Amino acid sequence: MTRIARRLVSLLLICFAVMSCQSPQPQNPAEIGMVLHFRGADDTMLGRQFDLMEAMDVDWVRIDLDWSAIENERGRYDWTITDKLVDQAESHGISVLGVIAFTPDWAQSSTESTPEIRRHQRPDRLSDYAQFAKMAVQRYAPRGVHSWEVWNEPNTGKFWPPVQDADEYGELFRHAADAIRGVDPDATVLIGGLTTQPDAPDPGLSPTEFLGLLYDNGTAQLADGVAAHPYSFPALPLDPSQQRLGGFSDLPALHEVMNAHDDGGKKIWITEFGAPTGSSDRALSEEDQATTLFQARGQLDQWAWAGPLIYYELVDGGTDLADPEQNFGVLREDLAPKAAAVELLLAASRKDD
Repeated sequence: MTRIARRLVSLLLICFAVMSCQSPQPQNPAEIGMVLHFRGADDTMLGRQFDLMEAMDVDWVRIDLDWSAIENERGRYDWTITDKLVDQAESHGISVLGVIAFTPDWAQSSTESTPEIRRHQRPDRLSDYAQFAKMAVQRYAPRGVHSWEVWNEPNTGKFWPPVQDADEYGELFRHAADAIRGVDPDATVLIGGLTTQPDAPDPGLSPTEFLGLLYDNGTAQLADGVAAHPYSFPALPLDPSQQRLGGFSDLPALHEVMNAHDDGGKKIWITEFGAPTGSSDRALSEEDQATTLFQARGQLDQWAWAGPLIYYELVDGGTDLADPEQNFGVLREDLAPKAAAVELLLAASRKDD
């Protein structure tokens, strides 16, 4: 028995000591994926992450193609990290969804002093962004990457500062889509993940309102699908008490916007969905995190217009239990499994029997 196989068996045995394993498993589960953020893992640790995804029967991995990092200087590209991720995905039989986003300093004239805000602002020249998209597709389409998400959460002020703008995003999407399809005509190009309406003071719009504007300006019709980030926590996915518009239970309303524009044959890709554990006031127990993920997966069996379901995220972003952003992983930072990972491993083992 290999080391990885021994590890898998030991992880599965943990299941019998975990309450979350009592929750029902979907009979015909939808395709699932994981968001994977590269946080400096060495090759061995990165390989272990992909080994565990393969053991969990993960179909997709969603990765950032961070323009601000890859082309930090105009015309000089460093693909080292994305090459590693794509290589690992290919060797493990996992499909890649690439997110093309975030602006390098040289591509904008912003006077904003906060680096994180600057990189979320749109570039001065959309042709620069389109050129980067073209370079990414030229590099990775021959290696099996044919699915792309254009930007991230553009319906929020956080990721489209200072204020969301459907017309501006529409221009960016059209430039990117033309560049991508110019290289790979059969590529799948998605509207960037529309997330739940943010809390004030973020000047964001609900996914349904923003998507309606994208249909009004002729953008959404050009997409192959719509990506959504329908977070529901701390409520469970189908709980109608969700406090923000655009949560999981609102996905049928988002699809109705597509239907109203004769576009209902396209799918809603759920490219981020999850819930944090930890000690914050919005955190869930590990068992409830697992229930959240599996309840959503089971519901997708009833929605032919939705999927795949990509969980946010594979590995915790840190060890501060009070910070929700550091605790979305199904694995802890040291790759120890939470209850959700144990359930995924067990479900995969049953499928293989």
